[in-house]
Amino acid sequence: MQTKNSVKWKVGIIGAGHWGPNLIRNFDQNNKCQVVAICDQATDRLNLIAQKYEHVKTTKVADDILNDPTINVVVIATPTKTHFDLTKKALLNNKHVFVEKPLATTAEECKELTALAEKQKLQLFVGHIFLYNAGVRAVKKIIDSGDLGKIYYLHVTRTNLGPIRTDVSSLWDLAPHDLSIFKYWFNEMPNKVSAKGGCFLNNSNSLYDAVFATYTFPSSMMANLHVSWVNPKKVREIVVVGEKKMLVWNDLDLNNTVTIYDKNVSLKRIDENELMDTYLGFRAQVFEGDTHIPKIKLNEPLSAECDAFIQSLDNPAISLSNGVDGMMVVSALEATDVSLKENGKEIPISYN
Repeated sequence: MQTKNSVKWKVGIIGAGHWGPNLIRNFDQNNKCQVVAICDQATDRLNLIAQKYEHVKTTKVADDILNDPTINVVVIATPTKTHFDLTKKALLNNKHVFVEKPLATTAEECKELTALAEKQKLQLFVGHIFLYNAGVRAVKKIIDSGDLGKIYYLHVTRTNLGPIRTDVSSLWDLAPHDLSIFKYWFNEMPNKVSAKGGCFLNNSNSLYDAVFATYTFPSSMMANLHVSWVNPKKVREIVVVGEKKMLVWNDLDLNNTVTIYDKNVSLKRIDENELMDTYLGFRAQVFEGDTHIPKIKLNEPLSAECDAFIQSLDNPAISLSNGVDGMMVVSALEATDVSLKENGKEIPISYN
């Protein structure tokens, strides 16, 4: 029988702050790996970790993990600006890497990390957690089935009152989730963006507290995105409007996570015997059918994500969020920032 001490993957976790404890718990409970070391710069945080995980070494120095030859997997849950340097050092030290989103602060940094991981023959995995959400996965199957028909547009809302960050904007904090979902659902990313936002709490003109962005895709589909951490309501919702049916994914409604509306609008000729080439020759016909709520067995997305990462170390092909995926998300974020600074100008998005 395999014990924790005999497992193949020895994990070191850097960052035990806001999200770090969740990662520590899930990797510690995973029977395919063993957490052997945890790093954080806060002494009180490390003391709490040491009390709860007595079998794990703790340190305030990241290099203690990065240079440890017995550790072959590094998990990074630190502020975004540190992701590039820590990930690069881990890869250079021959360690597989799980790094929280976003992968880095620029697409160029993402490309460098992706190329390095490929050169070192190591797995670079980005923590796009919603790709492992049972509701999001159910929507993927519905879209792929063609039941909704051609997708016209998406309306995305991701808002709350806090938590307010000072290291990145609400765009970089919240939008990576939805951009990664776009890639997962449709296997395409937007090629244009127009965005406006407000820096209500910070006058830096870069830390936007609320952003309204419209993305256009090569397929002509559009996605309107509203992210904010200064909003009275916590909302995690995506509306998918299709040619045949419409769908709502609501991550906060545990009973009705996905709702399918058998509704559509079609144009019908007023006189079938005449050739009409204007809108006046047609009438809009609204169809309203049943509302269907599919039964979805909910999961803990982070547990599924951590398990998927460990499995991907032996089978990289199953990864849903590798370095290239992380780079594409950051490229879209960078273009959105340019549009914000240029007062809503439509900006092309390049992934080269």
